[in-house]
Amino acid sequence: MEKTTSVHEVDFVAFDFETTGLYPHQDDIVEFGAVKFRNGQVLAEFRTFVDPKRPIPDEASKISGITDTMLVGQPTLSDVLPQFLEFIQETVLIAHNAGFDLGFLRAAIGKLSASEISNFVIDTQQLAKKAYPGQKSYSLQNLAHFLAFPPNQAHRALDDAHMCMRLFLSCAQTLSFMGNIQLSEVLT
Repeated sequence: MEKTTSVHEVDFVAFDFETTGLYPHQDDIVEFGAVKFRNGQVLAEFRTFVDPKRPIPDEASKISGITDTMLVGQPTLSDVLPQFLEFIQETVLIAHNAGFDLGFLRAAIGKLSASEISNFVIDTQQLAKKAYPGQKSYSLQNLAHFLAFPPNQAHRALDDAHMCMRLFLSCAQTLSFMGNIQLSEVLT
């Protein structure tokens, strides 16, 4: 994919993970959420819980609302990761505070000795700083409130992925000149 391609011609995947904690090499992904889209139109969604085979710390459960009971009998990372990697093939990835989610994705890839990803990545937190300078907070929920997006269920993977998609589209529109913007202008 060329960086000079119009964002209107690119397949993107906005994604988010819910996890058992903050540290990719000791904590686990418990929910995958992703939305594939092109030119603002949703093409597909990916959503699943993952059984980490250990209890979720209370602090993580309080944030996401995901409980141990919800994860019993769900697929394992070895079941889900190959499906997710197939879902994101030949797309540009989008995440809010992308380093966090990419850290967990790379740790999961390492745990399963899967192939490393080579996708371009856009961090909507950094992109929003260019599109909407001077905000007091660049958290996903604060930006969604600032932009008057419809409310969602914060800290649930698919809902946050949809919110991330909306934020990306809003930023791209704000940064574009007469509706035309190249991929190179939104890569962070």
